[in-house]
Formats: sequence, structure tokens, C-alpha cells
Amino acid sequence: MDKIWEAGLKKQKLGIQTLPSDIRACVTNGDGVADHYGGRTNFTFLEQRQDRILLLEKVDGDNALAHIAVNMTGGYGTGILGSAIDEIAPRVREVFHSSVTTNDEFHSVERLQLVSNIKEMIASHTGSHERQWSITFTSTGSEAMDLALQLIHLEGMNLTTGVDSRSKKDIVFACHGAWHGWSQGPNQLLDRKQFTEGVPRIRGVEVVFLQYGDIENLRSQFSNYEGRIRAVSVEGILGDGGVISASSEWWSELFKLAEEEDARIIDDEILTGFRTGGVLAIPKRLSPDCITLGKALGFGLFPMSAVLWRNDRLSLRPGIGVRTFNARPFQAAVVNAGIDMIKGQGLFERSITIGSKLIDDISSLSARYPTVVKAVRGKGMFIGLELSDAFARRGRMVRDTFLRHGVLTEIESGLFNRKVPKDKRVNETIRITPPLTISADSIEEALRALLEGVKELQKISEQNAA
Repeated sequence: MDKIWEAGLKKQKLGIQTLPSDIRACVTNGDGVADHYGGRTNFTFLEQRQDRILLLEKVDGDNALAHIAVNMTGGYGTGILGSAIDEIAPRVREVFHSSVTTNDEFHSVERLQLVSNIKEMIASHTGSHERQWSITFTSTGSEAMDLALQLIHLEGMNLTTGVDSRSKKDIVFACHGAWHGWSQGPNQLLDRKQFTEGVPRIRGVEVVFLQYGDIENLRSQFSNYEGRIRAVSVEGILGDGGVISASSEWWSELFKLAEEEDARIIDDEILTGFRTGGVLAIPKRLSPDCITLGKALGFGLFPMSAVLWRNDRLSLRPGIGVRTFNARPFQAAVVNAGIDMIKGQGLFERSITIGSKLIDDISSLSARYPTVVKAVRGKGMFIGLELSDAFARRGRMVRDTFLRHGVLTEIESGLFNRKVPKDKRVNETIRITPPLTISADSIEEALRALLEGVKELQKISEQNAA
């Protein structure tokens, strides 16, 4: 592998036939996983050291080009400790040999510690008390949102009589451009036909879409559906829609209107949680009825998600929410070690300090190269680089260009729904979610790579305009 690292430093081509057999097979034919994307890339990731990824790009039938890139994503934003995850390795080795393999029908000290850890952070952020919250664990973000929706829809349902005291509340609000998961429940909350067309809808429930952050639209929709609104599903920052933040005034109005309507608020923090200077991205001292966490909760090591709910508002029916993997003791111990590291090293505070400077530095690209970068937004280590109109739907090409120059980023779909006013639509957006532990040197290296990538895209834009 060292020879491939050397080739990556020099950006050299390697003969595919000279590679070890397993690497050769993967570069040549892929890893065999089904294509969910309408075309997978020609890149094969090999190894990561100090937040730098070694990868090979298949350039033709005989050769692969070696690259090294700073990992500014963590894999859909999951790897918030980056290569510094090594620091909890001793604890991982310890619990690997001693953890009990058991489900959550039985009690576990490690799980107790994890529950306490998460409840303490949530209570501190929302200005509530730990005893006001109940919690359970799931695996994926989709599972977490699926359970959150079950909690919402089962509220008021009497299992004995079959009577739903909230049956007139048949409207759930979601936001244009939001992403809440792949499974059938969260799928109802998406506004893009490529994900929803042909998937059966939940009987008796209508989903109505809000314009995220638009206070007049918020008031209008609450007025239009007064008396019928069961719940509002909302992200702490609109992620896939282009990394859009809402004002504190919008958030206050949302909570006020929901309280008046007796509607529940689901705060989906699966993508935004742990990244914006705290455990949640919503303003502090606002207390949703239900919160979902995921992605970063498993630190990129394994899938783990969580659902929390205010136990004075919602309750879990026996049998609902049972999962095979509800924070096994091994998982709980590893996550506890990661959370302790975040707290002990002040990584939430660091993410605000480092992230603010990073946003400022990336924003300079928008000022210098407006034909490539339309806008830069974000908070902490959750940053979006919206592409100009010339690259509005060319996010994959832009991401691959950045990758070849030495920085790994990801793509947000933006907001193109025709029901959204033209001035509110958002082009495809490059998402940058570096680990909270990223070094100053790695940031500088990533910024140089972004700059070189933008320069190349600028040339493409000029050629197309000529």
C-alpha cells in the first residue's frame, strides 16, 4: 500500500494489472453493490491516514490514477472524529472482548450510560429536564424517522376501542427540499417524484409542504389547515435542500403556532446533529416533541440512530419500536467513549470557531468566482457551497473535479420544486462536513484543493460561454 501512497503524492498512473488481485478486481469491475445512484463513480477508496484518503481512479481499461484527498465528508457526515477516532481505540479493544451480546429487553450498564449521556445533552440544549425525555435506539436514520412518525400517528389511538381521539388531525407538514429517509414512512415527507412516485401513500394522512424559513408561508399554511395539523417534521438546518438555515424568529413562530394548534414537532437532526456547535442545530431553549439523531451518532463505525420524545406528549405502545439492534452494549460503550472525547476536548466549541473561519475562507470563492460558486452557507462543521446557474445540475461533475484536486466533498440536491417560487429555489450544493477534529494543516490543504478545482471549473464556464 505504501507504493500506492507514493504514487498518490505524485498523482501517477498505475497499471491495473500491477495492482494486488483484490484491488485490481475492485478497480476493474467495482465492489458488486447495487447501483443506487444511476451511475456509480470510477473511484475506489483504499485507505485513510490522518484524514487523507488514498484512492484510485480508473481512467481506462489498463490504468488507474492514484489520488490523495482530504476527507471533508466523513461518509454522509458520519465520521465526526475523523482519524482521531484512534484515540478511543483502547476502549474499543477493551469492550470488544468483554461486552455482552444481548438485546434491549435486558438491561445494560453501557446502555444506561449512553442514555444518560444523550439525555443530559438534549436537556441542556432544549432547556428542559432529563426526566422529561424518553429514548430508544434504532439503526439507520430512516428507521428513526419511521418510529418518530409512528409515535405521532399513534398518539390518541386507543388500542382497546380502536378509537383515535386525534382522527381529525390528518395533516402532517414537511418542508420542500427536506430529506427524512428512504423507508416508506419517511418517504411520505419527500417532495421529489423520483423517490415517491409509485410508493403507496399512508391512508388517512395528507402531507403538506412548507417553505423552510419563510415566516409568511408558515403562518399561511397554519391558517389554511387550522384544526387539522397533527405534526410538523423539520430539520435543524435544511440539508439536502441546500444547507439552508432558518431565522430564530421563524423557529419561535413555528413553536408558537404548533402549540396553539396542538401539533407535535419532530426535529430531524440525523444529518445536522453534533456538527453545528452542539448536539442539535435548532436554536437553544426550544423543546421539540420528538427528536431523531443518527449518522454521527455511530461515528462512522456502525449505523446507530436514536429517537427521543417528550413523555408528557407522546408514548410508546408496547411492541412498537422493537429493533434487533437497539444500541447493543458494545455499540453503547463505543459511542460513550466518543461522546466523552467530544466533551473532554471541547469539540463542539471548536467546531464553531474553526467552522466560522472555514465558512469565511470558502465564501471568498463566491466573491472571486461567481460563475462557479453562487453562495456559501452553513454553521460550524456543516457547510454548503451552492453552485452557480452554469453548474446548477452538475454537482457530480463538480464533486469529482474537487476530488481529483485533493478534497472529498458530497452533493446536496438543492431545491428545484416548481411549487417553490423561483427566487427561493436552490441549485445543487456541495456539502462540506469535515471531522470536528480536523487539523489546521488539513483545512489549508482542502482549501487549496477547492481553489484549484474552482479555477478549473471557471475555465470550463468560460469555454462554454465563448
